[in-house]
Amino acid sequence: MIYLDNAATTEVCREAKEALAAAVEVYGNPSSTHRAGAEASRLLARCRETVSDALGVRRGSGDALVFTASGTEANCTAVIGSYRSKKRKGDGSEWALIGDGEHPSVARAAASLEADGCRVATIPTAGGVLDTARLEDVLSECERSGGTVVLAAFMLVNNETGAIYDVASASSRVKRRFPDAVVHCDAVQGFGKIRFTPYSLGADTLSVSAHKIGAPRGAGALFVSAETLKRKNIAPILPGGGQEGGLRSGTENLVAIAAFAAAAEAEKNGFDKNRQTVAGLRKRLEDGVSGLASSGVAVKRPAVPSDAVMNLTLPGIKSETMLNYLSGRDICVSAGSACSAYSKKKSDALAAFGCTAAEIDSSIRVSLSHTNTEDEIDAFIAALADGVGALRRGGNRR
Repeated sequence: MIYLDNAATTEVCREAKEALAAAVEVYGNPSSTHRAGAEASRLLARCRETVSDALGVRRGSGDALVFTASGTEANCTAVIGSYRSKKRKGDGSEWALIGDGEHPSVARAAASLEADGCRVATIPTAGGVLDTARLEDVLSECERSGGTVVLAAFMLVNNETGAIYDVASASSRVKRRFPDAVVHCDAVQGFGKIRFTPYSLGADTLSVSAHKIGAPRGAGALFVSAETLKRKNIAPILPGGGQEGGLRSGTENLVAIAAFAAAAEAEKNGFDKNRQTVAGLRKRLEDGVSGLASSGVAVKRPAVPSDAVMNLTLPGIKSETMLNYLSGRDICVSAGSACSAYSKKKSDALAAFGCTAAEIDSSIRVSLSHTNTEDEIDAFIAALADGVGALRRGGNRR
C-alpha cells in the first residue's frame, strides 16, 4: 500500500509504539494518591514536559499545556472556553474573528457563539493569504461601533490547501487594538512540519494533535499562556473532577499521551532531516504533476505552501471517481479533510482559497510524510496519469 494521506492521520512510529506498550503497565489513575497513582502522575508530568519542549514552551514560564482527546477538543476549548470565561453582554458588541476556511472545529465552534450574542466575522484567505487589509477594516469597524474583540482564531497551516498563514502578523494587528483579546492558533498541521513556537506566532492558545505526528489517535494538547490563565480568559467546556488544571476534566488517557510525547520528541530530534526529506518528495511530486499539465492536472499553489500538503485539480473528473481508481491501485489519497469526508457540503477551505464549485468537485489532496519514498511518489504519478487517461475515456467527466 502507498499511503499519501498523512494530513488525515499518520503511521504510528516505533518510538510511540514502545512508549504505548510501556505506559500500559502504568495503570494507576494519575489523580490517585497511592503508589500506583503517583507513578502514573510522574509519567504524566514527564509527558507534559516533553510535549511542551517540542512546542518550544519555556520552562518556568507559568504557561500551561492541557492534554485533550483530540485537536478538535483543543480548538473547541480555546474558542468556546475563551468566550464563555467572562459574563458577556450578548448584544453583538463582543466580536470573534476567524480566518475564512478554518478547520470545522474552529469555524463551527465560533458559529455556536452567535447564539450567545457574539458577532463572528471572517477574514478572507484567497490564494492562501490572510487578507490583512480586510482584517484592519474589521478591527476598525469594531472600534467604531464601540465593540470589542474577545477572541481571534487563525490556523497556521491549512489542512486542505497546505497554505501557511502569517499568524504572527494577524495576531499583532489584533493585539495592537484589542490587547485583551485571546488569539488562538490551530497548529495541528504545522506541528512537526514547520518551525514555530506559540511565542513566535503571538498565540495565547494553540492546539496540536498526536495522530498527525506519528502517535495513535486519542490525544491532543492545548497550550495556554500564563497571561491568559492570570486574566482568567479561558474556562473549561468539560466540567467534572478538575483534571488538567481544571481546564479539561476526565481521567487522562495516559497510554495515548505517553505515545504522543514519544512521537513529539522523535519529531523534534529528527526535524531538520525529516523536513529535508519531505521537501525533496514535494519537489518530485510537483515535477511529476507538471508533466501531466497537458492532461489538465493542476496544482493549487498557495502563496506560502507547506511541503507536506498539495491539492490538485483534475481535468473534469470527480474527486470520488479518482479516489476509487487510485484505491484500486492500492494508493491512498483524499478529497480533503477527513473530518468532513461524510459531509455533502462543498469544501469551505477550497472555496475560501478561490476555487469554483467545479474545481472543488474535482480536487484531490496528497499529503506527505518523511516515511514516504521517491518510489512511492513515482508510482502515484504513474497511477494518476493512467487514471486521468482511463477515466476521461470512460466518460467520467463533468
